[in-house]
Amino acid sequence: MTNNQFKVTFWGVRGSRPVPGYHTLKYGGNTSCVSIEIGERLFIFDAGTGICNLGQELVKKREKMVGDIFITHTHWDHIQGFPFFYTCIYKWQ
Repeated sequence: MTNNQFKVTFWGVRGSRPVPGYHTLKYGGNTSCVSIEIGERLFIFDAGTGICNLGQELVKKREKMVGDIFITHTHWDHIQGFPFFYTCIYKWQ
């Protein structure tokens, strides 16, 4: 990806609580997490349960990337994945 291109990925968009299952396959069941990649830079907005899937993808890429996490507000659905972010990455290495 060049420095003037960016990629937005929605890793979770559910509110209040995650709702994984067959009935959420089309739209997903994880809570709020959005990433924006601009060149080698990564911006993560919110750390709901979707951040675990993001972490797994980062490990698969095995590329150096610099990033920041922004928490828009501290409602539970925007922070509940944060304690597991490291664990999600660690188990995939």
